[in-house]
Amino acid sequence: MPNERPAQPTGDPLHAFFRNALLIGGEATRLYLIRHAQSEGNTGEDLTTGDPDLTDVGRMQAGRLGKRMKDARLDALYASPLRRTQETAFAIADATGLEVVPKAALREVTLGQADSDISRLPIAEQRKIERKILADGTWDAFPGSEGSSASRKRIQGVLDEIIATHPGQRVAAVVHAAFIQTYISMILGLDRDFIYYPFNASICSVRAHEDRRVIWRLNDVSHLSDMPAGWDGIS
Repeated sequence: MPNERPAQPTGDPLHAFFRNALLIGGEATRLYLIRHAQSEGNTGEDLTTGDPDLTDVGRMQAGRLGKRMKDARLDALYASPLRRTQETAFAIADATGLEVVPKAALREVTLGQADSDISRLPIAEQRKIERKILADGTWDAFPGSEGSSASRKRIQGVLDEIIATHPGQRVAAVVHAAFIQTYISMILGLDRDFIYYPFNASICSVRAHEDRRVIWRLNDVSHLSDMPAGWDGIS
């Protein structure tokens, strides 16, 4: 009939748009960035070696992570080569049956004097650094650090490599706080390198497909909900 309207497409077109924009389903790689469990460096017990072990609380956290990630049906497991990340990753490996693949480029952002003892600097110099950190919010504010540009290049490079190796799969990488902070800022298109505090043993998940990256969760610690008080090191 001449006055008949053309058939309308079935389904909600807005829903379809969000599926594409937010990488819901499809061929996206699920990337889980996991901060290592609590280490002796986080509690002030080991601030000198640069490679501390986990605390007893940290080992409990790592065990919880293992149980949590077993349900994620991971295809691969990577980790920074440091002891705190390796010990956390092996707890996940024990639960999932996966091999831990170490990658040097997953290491933490180096912060120069802040990695040793910035309190040894004169008070005036400490205050100057503090003002620059608050104003700029980048790793360049830390004297002798790896720097914002270099760390961003390294972090994007190693994660792009992992994503390309596991298209459409589920991959976990056990890394460090500043590493995660930097990557999230990059995805959000921010100049600041740190905008939130990743808790020990927290999970951040990102979906990746081609050149697109979508954040799915930040600071997920639901697996630690009944841990003893003080597990986060700040409460």
